[in-house]
Amino acid sequence: MKNFKAIEDIRINIDKIDLEILNLIEKRKKLVDRVVKLKTKDEIVDQQRIDSILRKLDEEAKKKMLPSKMIKGIWEKMINGFIEYEKRYFEK
Repeated sequence: MKNFKAIEDIRINIDKIDLEILNLIEKRKKLVDRVVKLKTKDEIVDQQRIDSILRKLDEEAKKKMLPSKMIKGIWEKMINGFIEYEKRYFEK
């Protein structure tokens, strides 16, 4: 029973962090909304920028002893999601 209480306490903190991450994604989306207005449809995918982001995050992940593959996967998924979001902007 004691273990369950400890797990629940930790999960409460995880849930709080999840909301913080969601708030940060909202802020990122607002910036994407601004930047997409400055782009053409052909400029949605900037592979050099993507590579630069992933390279910087890989370096930071290593400093924090986070699994590089996991971090890269999370960001690739997020970047691809925002690319799709930007494409929909141009379909309007």
